[in-house]
Amino acid sequence: MDQVMQASETPDGFQQQILSELRQINQRLDRVETDISNVKTDIGRVETDVEKLNFKFDTYQNASDQVTRLATTIVIAAASVVILSPVLQAITPAISALVTGIAPGNS
Repeated sequence: MDQVMQASETPDGFQQQILSELRQINQRLDRVETDISNVKTDIGRVETDVEKLNFKFDTYQNASDQVTRLATTIVIAAASVVILSPVLQAITPAISALVTGIAPGNS
């Protein structure tokens, strides 16, 4: 134990101990730097994925709006045909009589 204390108390031993600890710290910093680089890469991938999801969502939303408008148009057209057909059939004789009465030569 005396030798360990003496080795660390000598200037060369103290310097060696400090250098050894500095090397360990340097190695740890290198690992931290690598980890940070990996995290940056992962964040870049996540950002790309989020952009892709935003694009897909916007596309889906636009398509959904268009399908809704198309369905509404189809329903309105079908309802118009169902409602207007009997009405036009009912007023056709009146229109024919009116046109026949107005026609030239029927004074």
